[in-house]
Amino acid sequence: MGAGPADAPYVDSALADKGKSTWAAECITCHGTQARGTDNGPNLTRSLVVLRDRYGSELGPFLKKGHKMQSGGSAAALTDDQIGNLAHFLRQRVNDSFRGSPLFQAQNVLTGDAKAGAAYFNGEGKCATCHTATSLNLAGIGGRLEPIDIQQRFLFPGGGGRGRGRGGPVSTASAVKVTVSPASGESVTGVLLQMDDFNVSLRDAAGAYRTFKRGPGVKVVTDDPLATHHALLDTITDTQMHDVVAYLETLK
Repeated sequence: MGAGPADAPYVDSALADKGKSTWAAECITCHGTQARGTDNGPNLTRSLVVLRDRYGSELGPFLKKGHKMQSGGSAAALTDDQIGNLAHFLRQRVNDSFRGSPLFQAQNVLTGDAKAGAAYFNGEGKCATCHTATSLNLAGIGGRLEPIDIQQRFLFPGGGGRGRGRGGPVSTASAVKVTVSPASGESVTGVLLQMDDFNVSLRDAAGAYRTFKRGPGVKVVTDDPLATHHALLDTITDTQMHDVVAYLETLK
């Protein structure tokens, strides 16, 4: 049935090496050696196009629109094989940013401005809509967690939003809820376990595992309490991210 959105794609190192050649020729000037961005281009290890990509499924359509490459040519000219190889290369870079990677090296993430971070937290970022410096999950966070862990919790709360978090099982409070309303019969609400084009599975309030076939007349509504955090990845800049982390680190 193919890879789903929560799967961790397999990386073929040989194809990633081929992708590295295309990367060096067409992408490295803007996005850097490790795809973590430069002054000329964004960090792709946290790009939603890359993180959602499965063997070129997202990267391909994006590049085929004609993204300009460093050689001056259009990415629309890249072959399907080249795009697939780039997908393996970029996923390899994403995996190398995880702590389980032998290449992972913790860097100093306290490079931001705490005052600017507080302003973003209480203003543009709208973090204060749900959180305060004295709320249970933030009170003393600067004394409880290392800066790199604060950054991880801030960007990917819940331990695995869309397959990227590293903090363990998703808590009940942050789990995605789903309500399935069959064509006939009562609606059922529970914690979403899996959903694709054909089926949706959940665990109801009694702890029972339930699976429903999707089709005409079956209504499926999801409620993700972390949706605002996920959407933030589309808009927050690296500077804002580091500013917020610097601010949260002061909460001791």
